[in-house]
Amino acid sequence: MAIRVFLLSLFCICTIFAQDDSSDAVTKLAAILAAKGAITGPELAGVKNAAAYQERLSKLTALLRNKGILDEQEVAQLSLPAAAARPSQVVAQQHPPAVSPDPKSPGPREISGPVTTQTHVPLTLYGTLLFNSFYNTASTNIEDVPTFTNKQGSDTTGGDKNFGMTARQSRIGLRYKGPELGGASVSGNFEFDLFGGKTPLSNGIDMDIFRLRLAYGRVDWKNVAIEAGQDWSIFAPLNPTSYASFSIPEFSAAGNPWIRLPQVRLEMKSTLSESNRLLWQLAALDPDMGDYQTSAFSTSRTPGIGERGRMPSLESRVAWTHLYDGRELAIGLSGHYGRGKNAGALGSLNLQQAVDSWGVAVDYSLPFTRVFALTGEAYEGRAMGIYSIAAGESIGAAGSTGAHGVESRGGWMQGQFTFTKQWQLNLGYGIDAPNASQLPIGNRSRNQMYMGNVLYKWRPNVSFVWEYRRLLTDFRNQLLANERGDHADLSIAYSF
Repeated sequence: MAIRVFLLSLFCICTIFAQDDSSDAVTKLAAILAAKGAITGPELAGVKNAAAYQERLSKLTALLRNKGILDEQEVAQLSLPAAAARPSQVVAQQHPPAVSPDPKSPGPREISGPVTTQTHVPLTLYGTLLFNSFYNTASTNIEDVPTFTNKQGSDTTGGDKNFGMTARQSRIGLRYKGPELGGASVSGNFEFDLFGGKTPLSNGIDMDIFRLRLAYGRVDWKNVAIEAGQDWSIFAPLNPTSYASFSIPEFSAAGNPWIRLPQVRLEMKSTLSESNRLLWQLAALDPDMGDYQTSAFSTSRTPGIGERGRMPSLESRVAWTHLYDGRELAIGLSGHYGRGKNAGALGSLNLQQAVDSWGVAVDYSLPFTRVFALTGEAYEGRAMGIYSIAAGESIGAAGSTGAHGVESRGGWMQGQFTFTKQWQLNLGYGIDAPNASQLPIGNRSRNQMYMGNVLYKWRPNVSFVWEYRRLLTDFRNQLLANERGDHADLSIAYSF
């Protein structure tokens, strides 16, 4: 209570002498607060660097309000203008994404608006409110975000051609940026979207359910970082640019390995020269191999093929980045290994067969000019269903040819044309080709996808995106079942 009285008194003095040399009073007050630990050094510098008195006073007021030192009533007692009584909004200039609006790795994002918890922990709220309208010409596995087609003629209801609208790809997140501890910065991230399912009601089609995306804490030193929680896998870490596939990355099941998993990660950075950097990452992850099946929501988790392997899956990635002419050329090599145990029955015989999940991938980002960039990945692996490689069929039944894991190879490539800060064109192709000899007759033996989208940034935080996608899915030894389909999508995104 004493500190609040002290602050109110000093603020009143600053306000009374606003027309005189009061800038010194505001700056001195900020310096006193910094010495007492009420604000940080960077926050003090932000107040000092403000050009005008009112801006300095507004920044300091907002800081103290957000930290819980001053409440709304106390701010009102200062008789400050309305602008000073609200937290200042820091709006970053947004450009079309260089690679993807949904990066697989942690990093800075364009965010605004400070938020403080009841215990005065500083958080930043960010998100994208996304509207999608779509049209399909074939039966697909997911209506609004299709990744492959179903067999030709399998839909007898006429639903193979359909139109719909949704907002369930919207996402919200909270980011924590804490003070330095022992020379390291502490940060964290919590993010969710609404892609977790549909409410089981007759009108529940648009009552979408929460889905966890990210939940991790991170400690960064100058050249070393440690992270624990759920984050993107470091295996094949890039994504194409798409707002039509915002919740499930573009080319999923058609050449783009991806997953977010609980993990413990170590990162080490090395500066080789002024323009060359090296990054090495090592992670131990949840061992699930993508065989989890349930027909209803459940609070239980039973051991699957990966969990029966009794060890975490392991991943590593080495990446080289070269800086030139204001652009970053990057090439990475990553690997994955997991051990599991397949179980089942062959007649009256109970079987348990070892499954070794492995994969190797190359990723690249090549900004040839300021207008054109080429991005992509190529991979080969076995039993990688959790990464949407041979999705849903990456491990065969015990006793079958694919019981030890189905091998697959593929990749994707995207050409990005950034004509202006407002207009961007993306063209891409992806393919996933499992080893057909390890699949039962009638399973998907190849899945391809062509994509093109045009992104128009109407305002720094409002985008309109038109996308066309062509899906080509083949089935082993069933030529008449092979299906070709089109997907068109109009997206409107508001980011904050």
